[in-house]
Amino acid sequence: MTRMMTSTTSAHAAIDLGASSGRVMLGTLVADRWVLAEVHRFENQPVVKEKTLQWEVERLFEESLVGLAKAVERSTDLGTSLASIGVDSWGVDFALLDRLGSVVGPVPHYRGAPDPTLITADRTLTAAEVYVLSGVPDHAINTSLRLAARAKLKAFDGERLLFIPDLWVYLLTGIVGTEQTIASTSQLLSAATGAWSEDLIEASCLPGLTLPAVSAPGCFVGLTTPTITSRIGSVSAVPVYRVAEHDTASAFAFAVPSETETIGLISSGTWSLVGLSLHEPVLSRDALCHGFTNERGIDSTLFLRNLNGMWLLQQCIQEWRSTGVPVPELSELLDSAAATPGDGRVFDVSDARLLAPGPMVVRIAKLSQEVGRPQPRTHGDVVRAILDSLAAAYGNALAEAAHLAGVTVTSVRIVGGGSLNPVLCQLTADATGLPVVTGPAEASSIGNIAAQIVASGVRTTITEVYNELADEGTASVTYFPRMTTMSQRRQVENPI
Repeated sequence: MTRMMTSTTSAHAAIDLGASSGRVMLGTLVADRWVLAEVHRFENQPVVKEKTLQWEVERLFEESLVGLAKAVERSTDLGTSLASIGVDSWGVDFALLDRLGSVVGPVPHYRGAPDPTLITADRTLTAAEVYVLSGVPDHAINTSLRLAARAKLKAFDGERLLFIPDLWVYLLTGIVGTEQTIASTSQLLSAATGAWSEDLIEASCLPGLTLPAVSAPGCFVGLTTPTITSRIGSVSAVPVYRVAEHDTASAFAFAVPSETETIGLISSGTWSLVGLSLHEPVLSRDALCHGFTNERGIDSTLFLRNLNGMWLLQQCIQEWRSTGVPVPELSELLDSAAATPGDGRVFDVSDARLLAPGPMVVRIAKLSQEVGRPQPRTHGDVVRAILDSLAAAYGNALAEAAHLAGVTVTSVRIVGGGSLNPVLCQLTADATGLPVVTGPAEASSIGNIAAQIVASGVRTTITEVYNELADEGTASVTYFPRMTTMSQRRQVENPI
């Protein structure tokens, strides 16, 4: 059947905010194929002001508007207008609005989160009870714990909570609200209902804090304000949708739970999110003890372990460059790592010492020494230690997730920037004993745009959008495990 839109173009912009960089992507429909293009990219690094690690939200929002203006211009050049905007970002971080609608103080960075020990000690629910209600284990970066710490210093007085994508949507439209996938990272949302849990809110001691209405992904919010419409150069106001606002949920938008096969999922960026797409959350004590979180996806539960990711490598490269000594390009570093002998003695990539910015090369050398791995002496040694350890962590997380969920994983899909790292992908195939399929690298942006396309009625399902993606930027590579005997090949199941 010939589509009505075969010869027309539809344009949708994704503001995709990552913990290390942001981008604005434009998705356009040309001759029945969705073509994706990056129109603007900008750095996202925290700053320290008044002894607080914080995000430069004003600069980041201005960069987002620059990107939207480019998206409007590109759409016009293609003979159409920008049809919609969606925003996704990392989870847990938040802003507060006062009664007048102004942002209260700086927006703190999760890597500066305080020790939550005193907060959890005062909470009226145990960690196990919180997990059963929220599906989220305790972690210093959790929104709930940081809000509780803030409440101890100064009581809330009607402030409204907005996660990072919600702040952007508010600045674009003037409308306050949130969405299930991003709210599920807070440890305040019910894993059972997808609504705010009064029990969790009460246990966190947050009187005076106003929580926004929660929407399902794909809901229409409103139109850009006259000021924003003018700033981005649009002739008319642009519709804004709440997509899957958590970048992980957008990245895994394609991952529909299946009755016939289970694919292991890895989103490898600044953070690594490793696990499965399931119909229901896994809320057992074993799941809690093994550090798995249950976050909302699009019509699914994302049963994941949060691990450090390319942040480790990014910090090392930044540290090397700060010395003024020439540092090889990433491709050369990876070649050097590939030529460096691997070592089965790997360090814990989730070690608390790796969370904060700082001397990462020294930390990795120390952790390598602690596990009996030869101390890295060259750039290639350091990179190989990181990639060996990440791949091992990926394999362990997938094996444990499969056991806890009672499923068998038959292949692995890596998306995000790490999918472009051939050494990491091959090591992951080796660690899991399974084929690893890569891409797309800009998975969050694609999921963001796909949700807009469906929400605006241009297509009926997200699967339909993915099937119509043009090859550019979405091509994949499959890595097979390097096994010497067939007995070494295994499926990821029941390792515990």
